[in-house]
Amino acid sequence: MAYGFTTCACPAIQQALDNIAGKQAYALRRDKVGLVEFLRSPANTAGFEAIQLDPGTGKRKSVDVNYYQKLLESTVNESITDDCSTGNESVPYCENVEITNELETTNLVFDEDNMRRICGPLGARDEDWIARIMNAQLNALLVRLDKLVLAQALANVGSFMDGSTIKAVQLFNTVATDAQGPRALAMTLFQDELDQAALMGPPNIIGANKVNRWVKALGYGTSNAAGMDLSKLSSEFNFYYDRFVEGVFGEDEFLVIAPGVSQLLTWNKYVGSYAKANDVFEHGTIVDPFTGIVFDMKMHYDDCTDMFYIKFQLNWEFWSMPDDAADSSDDHYGVNGIFNYEVCDTVAECASGHSVS
Repeated sequence: MAYGFTTCACPAIQQALDNIAGKQAYALRRDKVGLVEFLRSPANTAGFEAIQLDPGTGKRKSVDVNYYQKLLESTVNESITDDCSTGNESVPYCENVEITNELETTNLVFDEDNMRRICGPLGARDEDWIARIMNAQLNALLVRLDKLVLAQALANVGSFMDGSTIKAVQLFNTVATDAQGPRALAMTLFQDELDQAALMGPPNIIGANKVNRWVKALGYGTSNAAGMDLSKLSSEFNFYYDRFVEGVFGEDEFLVIAPGVSQLLTWNKYVGSYAKANDVFEHGTIVDPFTGIVFDMKMHYDDCTDMFYIKFQLNWEFWSMPDDAADSSDDHYGVNGIFNYEVCDTVAECASGHSVS
């Protein structure tokens, strides 16, 4: 192992993955995991505070999440009292979230010849080969993660302001011509729900199929029957393609989520004093360049079989805004900014569905 197994493998793998990010080669294709991509996006994580706790000897994996409660209008006086002796201190609520979910890939097994393709001299490394092998593992891991996170999102869907838990919306006009096209009103309905719920930022749409076609049609820049330039609506929301949504939620269903109300919490073991390496093994981390998720990576060499083993691991939890983010008497109680929609095709169908939009 003169080529330095533990000193070169992790950097070489990371560099190869970074270099292929954005390439369109078939062998490097990645499934779009829209919900995970949204949860990890800067638009969703900006201003969010999560503190990973050291497991200590108990090995308990947890993250502290801080958030503030929305105040009631009843806290406002209608007369000026100049009272400086009473009041309410605005302190963050702190929720200690235990990270209970685990994922890991099966071992990637390499013989000495293939390991040299990773750890050979700089000019001799086969970065495309490294990227294809590692990328395939990460893609499978992220697809499974996305489906599991979708299932947790389904269990944590909030209500609309009128108490509904799902609403039907017509995305296209009933006349099947290009001139009729996508309904601009649909976008205004998504934004109106966020406005009513006092949620800031643009709607984030996660889905596929009909809602994907609606998004694409808006971007073509055509005018509808009322003369509106539909392409302008494309800048009013963010769309994340996720073909796995309907398999978890239901046919023609999709999500609209406000920024910051839900998070994908992750916990890494092999950081700080827990990151270790010697001549025959390494416990460290690697970053997926497509989602920014940091995975634990375990590598070891079996001198009995002359084989090398690499696997990726992740500890994770889906977090959504708790009910006490609003007082129980507040009309926003239970409205957590995760909205479930269903596509309907005609006015009659929409009227007989979950709701009329």
